[in-house]
Amino acid sequence: MSMPDWISIDEDTIIFNIPPTRSISYSELPDAVNTVFNYFSKNKKNIIKITGRGPIWLYSAIVHVVAHLTRAVAVYDAISGKYVVVVSHDPNYAIGKTL
Repeated sequence: MSMPDWISIDEDTIIFNIPPTRSISYSELPDAVNTVFNYFSKNKKNIIKITGRGPIWLYSAIVHVVAHLTRAVAVYDAISGKYVVVVSHDPNYAIGKTL
């Protein structure tokens, strides 16, 4: 398992760095999921944020895996310039709340 070159993690934020000229393959998904799972299993955060260009199936898989490791998950909305809580196990992070 190796970290795909198009993903990075900065503290509590997962960043997809996929250029518009590149598409990723489904075969890269297991490494991405395992990378994120291993990092956040060891580095607990109250909320995990996700940002960057990526296909919906990538976002779906990553949100699913981190939802089990944190109190809340938020994804970046480029239109508002804010993160939106999409999964929550904590009343302090209501679904739909912006950060």
